[in-house]
Amino acid sequence: MATYKEIKGTQIEAVASDPSNPVEGQVWYNTTSNELKGQATTTAGAWSTGGSLNTGRQQLAGAGTQTAAIAFGGAPGEKNETELYNGSSWTEVNNLNTARFELGAAGTSTAAVGFGGELPGSNVTNTELWNGTNWTEVNDLNAARARMG
Repeated sequence: MATYKEIKGTQIEAVASDPSNPVEGQVWYNTTSNELKGQATTTAGAWSTGGSLNTGRQQLAGAGTQTAAIAFGGAPGEKNETELYNGSSWTEVNNLNTARFELGAAGTSTAAVGFGGELPGSNVTNTELWNGTNWTEVNDLNAARARMG
């Protein structure tokens, strides 16, 4: 089996404490903690906690981005609540005209569409447009349906 020196052209450095600013690919042995360590780079992002919705619910619809989003509708029961997200907190704004859950959605926090959805025991055809301030009922879907994207 090849050694680290044969592969990398250098030996593993032995140090009493971890380097303050290691470079990608650097490997060292910490003699204080008796651990072999290395610096790797990851392309994975990090999760962080943002503000919570004002009205907790499930089966809601949403659109937008990480710093400008809209969430509306939902369950349990039929919800018509609409909330806007600014990257740190949610604000209650004007509600959907028709409360429902499992509706489809697309758009941004200033121009969205909510369509279809479910009420207990039946799907609906309702379609509403969000203009950044209010929801407006527009032409319904041809067929009642729910759970759409």
